[in-house]
Amino acid sequence: MGDANGRVAGLRCVALVDPFASGKTSLLEAILARTGAIQRQGTVSQGNTVGDASPEARAHAMSVEANVAETTFMGDSYTFIDCPGSVEFLFEAQGVLAGADVAIVVAEPDEKKVAALQLILKELEERGVPHLLFIIKVDKFDRRLHDILTMLQPASSVPLVLRQISIRKDGNVTGFIDLALERAHIYQEHSESEVIDFPSAERERVLEARFEMLEAIADYDDGLMEKLLEDIQPGTDYVFTDLVKETRDGMICSVFIGLAEHGNGILRLMKALRHETPAIEQTRERLGLEEDAGSVVQVLKTFYTPHAGKLSIVRVLAGTVSDGTVLLRSDEQESRCPGCST
Repeated sequence: MGDANGRVAGLRCVALVDPFASGKTSLLEAILARTGAIQRQGTVSQGNTVGDASPEARAHAMSVEANVAETTFMGDSYTFIDCPGSVEFLFEAQGVLAGADVAIVVAEPDEKKVAALQLILKELEERGVPHLLFIIKVDKFDRRLHDILTMLQPASSVPLVLRQISIRKDGNVTGFIDLALERAHIYQEHSESEVIDFPSAERERVLEARFEMLEAIADYDDGLMEKLLEDIQPGTDYVFTDLVKETRDGMICSVFIGLAEHGNGILRLMKALRHETPAIEQTRERLGLEEDAGSVVQVLKTFYTPHAGKLSIVRVLAGTVSDGTVLLRSDEQESRCPGCST
């Protein structure tokens, strides 16, 4: 059920995808650390992350299978599935994307990876999976974010809508400005960002970036377009209502920024997930499930263990599943559930 602002409470299933080696395992680690699921944030370089923990992943320094992790944030439960970015393991993402409510696409400002990013975004668009874009290494480039989005936009058939711009000091990224709220934040190392007085020197840049954001979402809202043409500033609630609806419906792809290895920008991303992720009812509708479909599950990942045999992690999309539940597979064969992790 949603609250007065349209936020949907309950479990969320989130897929993490990226072009090879763009940083989603670091993002998962940062999410788990910032939400309190782990006490210490590991790094890929040190080989101590929750994701990519298998001997094969450690040996190759890359994801070779989907990794599943759970956490909570502000009373809501989240299951994150980190999908391999290498083309050799793309099949690992197929079941995950079918069962996910939303996807976070991790991207670098690297022109060489735009083609791979396009393949990922096309897959999400064809499946109708709502998605956000997270630019993870915002400190690694000196180009304007506007120019970065111009470079990345050809990879997406829907508008990439910038939701934040960075604050820089002495050439370093020190925080961000939320364009919807017009609120400035200064990053704190592995801690929540500090809200500061809005920098007057940034006013012109913010107004330009905010207007571009409003123009993009106004393409799907005649009322907002009229306000802009009449030079009427829409209220914050009005803007957020549009952003939430258009994100959930896949009309836009909101873009967030951060420094994952330092835990920066993570809580803002989590708040976006909390408010803008669609309900499981919308996921069922996307998959064409009937209201009286009974018990329906989507297999996200199957492991083969030496002692327990085959173990499948599934998303319960409808009904309930317990020990002994008989499920009908897509090949019309029956399968008895000996125990499910949902």
